[in-house]
Amino acid sequence: MIEVNGVKVDWQENMTVEEVLKKMDYTYPLIVVRVNGKLVEKNHWSTYPVPNQAIVQAHHMIAGG
Repeated sequence: MIEVNGVKVDWQENMTVEEVLKKMDYTYPLIVVRVNGKLVEKNHWSTYPVPNQAIVQAHHMIAGG
């Protein structure tokens, strides 16, 4: 089990940041992701592993005016 923005989510072996975002239907164009407090750059999402018991924070950036 992992936690994504406070929501419990089933964990799968070899799960990546990209898979977590897809599972949560996060399709925002500008997202900042942290796994256990560590910032994960977008170009690493497809390979960055999310361990069991991880706390994932995904925040979309909003432009306003």
